[in-house]
Amino acid sequence: MNESQGRFTKRGVDYPIIDGMRTLPGRYYHSRDIYAEEVEKIFYKFWLFGLRAEQIPEIGDYQLVQIEDESIIVLRQKEDVFKAFFNVCRHRGTKLCTEPKGRFDQNLIQCPYHAWTYRLDGRLQSAPLMKEGHGFEKAKCSLHEAHVYNWDGFLFLNLDRNPEPFEVRMEALVNKFREWEMSKLRIAHHIRYELNCNWKLILQNYQECYHCPGVHPLLSQWTPVHSAQHDYSKGAVIGGFMDLTRERGSMTMDGSAAGPPVGCVGGEDLQRIYYYSVFPNLLLTPHPDFVMYHHIIPQGPGKIINDCYWLFHPDTIKDSKSQEGIRSAVEFWDLTNRQDWQVCEQMQQGTKSKRFTRGYYSGREDVLLTLDHEVLKALGHTIEDGDD
Repeated sequence: MNESQGRFTKRGVDYPIIDGMRTLPGRYYHSRDIYAEEVEKIFYKFWLFGLRAEQIPEIGDYQLVQIEDESIIVLRQKEDVFKAFFNVCRHRGTKLCTEPKGRFDQNLIQCPYHAWTYRLDGRLQSAPLMKEGHGFEKAKCSLHEAHVYNWDGFLFLNLDRNPEPFEVRMEALVNKFREWEMSKLRIAHHIRYELNCNWKLILQNYQECYHCPGVHPLLSQWTPVHSAQHDYSKGAVIGGFMDLTRERGSMTMDGSAAGPPVGCVGGEDLQRIYYYSVFPNLLLTPHPDFVMYHHIIPQGPGKIINDCYWLFHPDTIKDSKSQEGIRSAVEFWDLTNRQDWQVCEQMQQGTKSKRFTRGYYSGREDVLLTLDHEVLKALGHTIEDGDD
């Protein structure tokens, strides 16, 4: 490690030395005004993870994705083509779909109020008793469309009219985990957690292991804290890895693999667990033998839904001999998750105190400072050292 002028270089990457650098003020976890800004400037403008492609498996299948006040219909239009529409009829604004998921009869979307009917590509097919003219044109009454991008089976949405292209915003992610062949993996298990904490605290907790020895004794046996490396720290994609102590091990209750390696994973990746934050609402954890991810859904400044999923290869899911390994992986991460949720909720409570102004980061929390900067940049805010 080479230290000079307040910076150090590790594995060819230049990092700031941040011992003693300050956290966000407490109001960033509690203020309704700041949260309203985050909704408008982050959740309504950035690429967000919505759902897995496998959750709408057939042409005409749909699932609703709620992003604050906006309900989005995500559907499979063709075998490999997905569409996303605002759940609003162009007639008088009626909500088209009320069931969280389903299938469109005859591949048509029909308003339940006045029967305006749309094709799966969003074009208006029929509007009963309406005649073109006097300002009404069917061609101008297609459903309002949101942007959708399929990355390895993860469907990302963007509600902005002219978003930054996914390939630009998520450049570091696009080819990062190709060997895992994640589009071929399937959901083996799902747990929904409802937490009383701010969405940013979950992202921060995920990207540091400073807390691991005291909070996660079992995790610290399988992946030593000193092995943590950040291999990418820029913009929307931030992440790194930790080494496994057991050869061909994994993150399970006994540290053994839950199944065979997925995709074409090999070499050093057989001994690593990756932890990647895809700002602002996806936490991605590729293991050699499975992939776990968290879908973060803010419910206000002090509440979130965290949907946690475990992905395995379909053959592993079908194999009766693999069920114990899958259960062990789920049990391990459920235990670890609940340990994290407890301290995150305690932090939410503590940062509400009038005596809490701003905290101090250690040198092991450099990525958290990067996350803070991403939030501040999106909001157009600046925090001065004396701003408590």
